[in-house]
Amino acid sequence: MSPSRLIAIETATPPLRFSQKKILEHILQKDGLSQKSLLFYKRFLLDKGIQTRHFGLKNIQQVFSESTDEAASRFQKVGTKISHEAVQLCLKKAHMAAKDIDGLIVTSCTGYLCPGLTSYLTEKSGFRKNIFALDLVGLGCGAAVPALRAADQFLKSGAGNNVLILCAEVCSAALYWGDEVDLILSNSIFSDGAAACLLSNDLMRPGFEPVRFESLLWPRYRDHLRFKPRDGRLCNVLSPKVPDIAAKAARFLWGKLSGKTKKKFDHYAIHPGGRLILDRIEKELHLKSKDMISSRTVLRDFGNMSSPSILFVLKDIWEKHRFQDQETVAMFTFGAGFSAHSSVFKYTS
Repeated sequence: MSPSRLIAIETATPPLRFSQKKILEHILQKDGLSQKSLLFYKRFLLDKGIQTRHFGLKNIQQVFSESTDEAASRFQKVGTKISHEAVQLCLKKAHMAAKDIDGLIVTSCTGYLCPGLTSYLTEKSGFRKNIFALDLVGLGCGAAVPALRAADQFLKSGAGNNVLILCAEVCSAALYWGDEVDLILSNSIFSDGAAACLLSNDLMRPGFEPVRFESLLWPRYRDHLRFKPRDGRLCNVLSPKVPDIAAKAARFLWGKLSGKTKKKFDHYAIHPGGRLILDRIEKELHLKSKDMISSRTVLRDFGNMSSPSILFVLKDIWEKHRFQDQETVAMFTFGAGFSAHSSVFKYTS
């Protein structure tokens, strides 16, 4: 079996960008919010962890009034647009064309399409009609690592030479207005974005080779992080216990990745689910502040984009460091269920 190699990552966001302070100004003008809710919005939106977020909207007021059907339609249009942009940038970076891609894996959880985003993306980006297309849904924020694992197995099976992974979320299409604290927190941290990465079995190209994958599923914590249907819309459940659960899961997965030697890794890419999540994981894994720079940078500049976020982090690490041969990156993601996924990649020049 020929090893796979991650050779390119690119990202895209909608053009509308707001500071958290500007978002708060709009929230304060919304009718029907209780004083208690407004206090929570002020607390969350003025938190130092996030400064700006991007949205696939004409204007911020749109999310206050759009119908369920309008939100679903926007998920399709915006999701396809930012996905196409990320894909084109990734193909350009890898010096490839759409016809060179044998497999396409798309992850998303903030809207439902049948056929999935792979259909719209194949049409817009010009992929071959016989491409292997797979939509991964229901995995939440942690979906990128399982997608990488599936792509790695696809290449090792000999079914093709190049697989493109696309993680796209239009979190603004899954906003729900209510007085519950978890809904207020969700509306204050999530944003829209897409990230594409390319795995190839061309070992003449420098990049990251997957060394190991580990996953964890804790159904007993299912109701702490999930979507629930309400009034025909997705309604996010985000328990205050999630940072502690995520840290506990990270400790378990780190033990699996590092083995008996409990070795440290050269770099860490951790899903920027929120400031408290990053704080808890940094403490739990005894990491240094420098290990968290890229995760905190992505959170600060983009908020939590769900599944694309971890690829934004890996791209930031790759661009900021001059990697030496065999340097390692450990990745940790967390999602609905409660699920957690991790991997180790080594750089090979």
